[in-house]
Amino acid sequence: MAKSLPAIPGNTFPQLPLTVRHAAFEPASSLLSRLAARNGASSMQRFCGDIAFPIDPLFRGEGIAIEQLAQLAGCDVAALERVSVRHLGKGHFRLRDEFASLQSFQRLRVRVCPECVRAESPSAAESWRVPRRLQWKFSSIRSCPEHGCMLVSLPPEKFSKDARDFSAQLRKH
Repeated sequence: MAKSLPAIPGNTFPQLPLTVRHAAFEPASSLLSRLAARNGASSMQRFCGDIAFPIDPLFRGEGIAIEQLAQLAGCDVAALERVSVRHLGKGHFRLRDEFASLQSFQRLRVRVCPECVRAESPSAAESWRVPRRLQWKFSSIRSCPEHGCMLVSLPPEKFSKDARDFSAQLRKH
């Protein structure tokens, strides 16, 4: 397996010609997944390898990687940081000024509101249209605040990095 690229300060990424709009409730991993799908990549992993983007630092919520993703997507860095979870190590996380444990998040299973998905994606081929909501990641939230219906878990993936590729999960299931 290839070694992960580090997030190097000073590296800049030009804005992609095919971008997606960052939604106010969308974490960085979802934005990256949607960018990959919008640009025709079969997976977020492959997309990041093609453009030499540091995926693991983004999953850990490192500020440099979030800033580089904002450059790539052409969105506001502060807005992206507000909804991105930072891994502090040993099962501890931070979201803004709040701390959480590993049990607070659904990290390896993707949960969605079927009504939100139906409303935002006219077809599975356009899975890049549906942003993942930050609240769908929390274990304690079991229903959609907008539609009131239960969140549905998508089938588990074999590898944890595949489970983080939200748009690919929607396209597949």
